[in-house]
Amino acid sequence: QFVGIPQAKDGFALTGEKIVIKNAFEAPFSLSFTEIEEVKYIRNVTVSDKGKEKVEQYIDFIKKDGKVIKLNGLLECKYEKLAEVLNSAVQDFDSFEEEDQLVTLSEMSERLKVAYVQIVINMAFSDDAAIDQKEYAEILQLMTRLELSKDSRFELRSYLASIDNLVEVEELLAIIDAEAKASHNKSIKISLVKDIINIHMSVNNGEYLDCPFLRENQKLFGVSDEEIELAVQAIKLDFSMLKDDFTDDALKRGIKELGAKAGAVGVPLAAVYLSGSVVGLSAAGLTSGLATLGLGGVLGFSSMATGIGVAVLIGVGAYKGIRHLTGANELDKAKRRELMLNEIIKQTQRTISYLIEDLNIITSKLNEALQNFSAQDAKVIKLMQMVSAMTGAAGVLNAKSNATKNSYIKLSCPKELDLSKLKSLTSEPTKQQLYALVMSFYEVKSITKVVDGAEKTIDVHVLKQDIATEQLDRLAKIFDAIGYFKVADVLKSKVAGLFS
Repeated sequence: QFVGIPQAKDGFALTGEKIVIKNAFEAPFSLSFTEIEEVKYIRNVTVSDKGKEKVEQYIDFIKKDGKVIKLNGLLECKYEKLAEVLNSAVQDFDSFEEEDQLVTLSEMSERLKVAYVQIVINMAFSDDAAIDQKEYAEILQLMTRLELSKDSRFELRSYLASIDNLVEVEELLAIIDAEAKASHNKSIKISLVKDIINIHMSVNNGEYLDCPFLRENQKLFGVSDEEIELAVQAIKLDFSMLKDDFTDDALKRGIKELGAKAGAVGVPLAAVYLSGSVVGLSAAGLTSGLATLGLGGVLGFSSMATGIGVAVLIGVGAYKGIRHLTGANELDKAKRRELMLNEIIKQTQRTISYLIEDLNIITSKLNEALQNFSAQDAKVIKLMQMVSAMTGAAGVLNAKSNATKNSYIKLSCPKELDLSKLKSLTSEPTKQQLYALVMSFYEVKSITKVVDGAEKTIDVHVLKQDIATEQLDRLAKIFDAIGYFKVADVLKSKVAGLFS
C-alpha cells in the first residue's frame, strides 16, 4: 500500500532518499535514510490467562538521535524480511538520492538513443544482411518517436548504409549502461526487446516467430522469457487499440491485464512504452489517449503532462448528460481513437518530413559524386542504394499515413446510420440532395439484436468498407455540415420528429 493514495488507510512508500509512513488513524510522516541508525524486527509473544498465545510483529526505526519510530498494522507483510532489506540499505550505503524513476527514451541522452537504434538496426541486418522497405520504415518511425537530433539522424543514416558499419551489440549495450541511470536500465532493455520484436514482426506478417537475433543476445540484454512475453503482449495490444471494433472497455481491460503481467515479472508498465507505441504513437500521445478513458496516469510517466487527455475528458463530459436521450454518444466513444489516430498522423508526417530531408542530403552527395564518376563509381553505387532504400521506405510510410488518415476520417462518419435522424437533418430543400449522396456510402445488413428480452433480426444501414479517403473526407464534411453529431441539432431533429 502507498500513502498519498486516497484509498490507503495505512502503509508506507519508499523513494530514493526516504521512507514515508502512515500508521492507521495518523497523519503520514517521512524518515530520511540518513536519519536512521538501525532497523529492527520485533516479535512479541504474550500468553493470556487462558493460555492463548498472541503474536505481535512490527518494525522499529531507531534514529540517530535515539528516537524510535514504529511501523505496524500492515496486512500480509513479511516484517522480518522488510526489516532485513531496509537495514541493509541503511548500513551498506552512505549516500541516497532521488531519481526520476520513469523517464521516456526521448528525454534521455542522444548517445544512448543512437546506441539503442543501432542495436535495432543490427537486428534488421541479422536475418538477410539487408534492410528491406518495411524494416527501414519502422526504424525511421522509431527515430521520430525518440526525437533524435539532426546530427544523430545523420549518424544513423550512415550506419544504415552498409552491414560493414555494424558495431558489436555488446559494445552498444555498454554505451547504454554507461549513459543510463541505474533505475532506468532494466526498463530500457525491455523497451529495446519490444522494438526488436516489432521489427521482426513487420517482415513476418505481424506474427512473432522465432527471432534468432533475440535468442542469441537474450543473456546480454538480461531479459527473461516472461519479459519477452510481456513485450509481445504489449505489441499485440498496440495494434488492437486502433481497430474499429476494439472498444474502450476492451482497451481498459487490456491495459489492466498488461499491468498485471508487468507486475508479475517485476517491472513497471512504462517499460514497454519508453519509446512509445509501435503503431506510431509517442509516449506522450499514448498517455493522452489513455487519459480520455481516465487512465492518464496508468503508465506512470512522472514528467509527462496529460493536459490533452484532460481537455478531451471535459469535452466528452459535455455529451454524457443527454447522450441516452439523443443517441449522440457514437462520436463520444470515438474520442480516444480520434486522438490516437491524429497523433499517429502527425508522427508519420514528421517521419516523412525527416525522410525528405535525408533524401535531399543523399541526392546532394550523389550529385557531387556524379561530377567525378570515374573516380567515385563505388561511392555512386552505394549512394544509389541508399536513395533506393529511402524511396521505398517513403512509399511504405505514405501508404501507412493514408490508411491511418482513412481510419481517422471514419470517426466523423457513423458506422451505423440513424435514418430518422438523417431524414430530419436533410429535410430542408437546400439539403435534400445530400440524403441520397449519404445513402450511397451505406449498405443494408441484417443483424441480430435483443429487443425486450427477445432476439430479433433487423436491417441496418452500415458504412461500406474500402471507401477512398477523398470520398470519405467528403462524407465526413457532409455530416459536419448537417450537424449529425451536434447535440443541439440532434435535439432539434428529435423534437421535430415528434410533430412530423
